[in-house]
Amino acid sequence: MAIKSETKTLQLTFVDGISKNVSYSISNPKADLTKATVDTAAKAIVDSKIFATTEGGNLTALKSSQIVTRKVETLE
Repeated sequence: MAIKSETKTLQLTFVDGISKNVSYSISNPKADLTKATVDTAAKAIVDSKIFATTEGGNLTALKSSQIVTRKVETLE
């Protein structure tokens, strides 16, 4: 089997004003991301109040962050 493609996605899960999870996925994150860098960016997102949910209002905190790698292999 040969790897046909490999993609990476940064998944950020925030909580809103009623503790409901809100997730965002960002394709092709930088290879050198650190937890500190992601936490700083997430804090800026929360502080700027640029995202809000219909029911829970503004995002209040970052709950989790992870990089997901997806590999697709061709059967030969």
